[in-house]
Amino acid sequence: MAARLEPVIPESVRALLPLADVWGVRDDVERSLMVERASEDELRGMVAAVDAIPDDDLYGWLEGPESRSSDPSREYIAITCLTMAADEARVLLGRL
Repeated sequence: MAARLEPVIPESVRALLPLADVWGVRDDVERSLMVERASEDELRGMVAAVDAIPDDDLYGWLEGPESRSSDPSREYIAITCLTMAADEARVLLGRL
């Protein structure tokens, strides 16, 4: 088995790692419940942090080679799930 390479996360995207530790929940139902239970301020903060990262950096990385990996890194999965939480938060905030 080949050794797993450390993920190459763009510097700007690394700023999201602390939020990804909180919001980067793999289970869709659990992540949705977290978003529903969060305060408006928490949701706005999370969305603002994701939106502050240039799209080319964030989504360029998420659409890169690791997206085709059969064994993506923990960081890749957590940040992917964070972006899904942010998308759900945007919808919820639009209803408030």
